[in-house]
Amino acid sequence: MSETVLILRASKWEMTDEKTGEVRKGCTVHYINDYQVETANAVGDAPMKVAATDEVFTEVKKYKAPGVYEINTRTKPGKEGQATVVMTQANFVSAFTLAQAR
Repeated sequence: MSETVLILRASKWEMTDEKTGEVRKGCTVHYINDYQVETANAVGDAPMKVAATDEVFTEVKKYKAPGVYEINTRTKPGKEGQATVVMTQANFVSAFTLAQAR
């Protein structure tokens, strides 16, 4: 799926599995898109957190965050077969600063 989003942060992580000793590595991206559901008790955009590829991290590190990116995502089986969203591509569109909002 392709969409334009505001990436807030991309970060790499690494941890050792306590049971197996295996070192696990990954990347997490926080972003918001234009999907917004307002209710009597909530307004505004809720950030989403997804796994991402190393290529996504490299692109965001190169062009910085926050920034507007055209992204592609796919799903893969996660824990207990639940679908997990993974960001597979991020193409820089434009920089974003709070000064733009004034």
